[in-house]
Amino acid sequence: MEHLVKALEAGKRRGYDEVRLINSIKYLFQYAIKKEKGVYSTYFLMIDESKFDVFEDYAEEEVLTFPKLEDALQYLNKQGADIQKMRAIRGGLPF
Repeated sequence: MEHLVKALEAGKRRGYDEVRLINSIKYLFQYAIKKEKGVYSTYFLMIDESKFDVFEDYAEEEVLTFPKLEDALQYLNKQGADIQKMRAIRGGLPF
């Protein structure tokens, strides 16, 4: 957790993605967090992998801001994120 806080305070973005099987359907989940201009922004995405080609119609995607780190992490946790998995984001950034 200490590494996450230091990275965010240094202006870095952290997140991860994973595939989960829910009711025999594979879903892609993405989680991310960053600190910018004194607030914490979170990113959450969930989509059935078979619907990825029609992303706009089927994705559940949210970008929210929070004044406190604890609130941002609590939101991500409620969405199913494992905060311990947060790491440097490789490839395209979600926000």
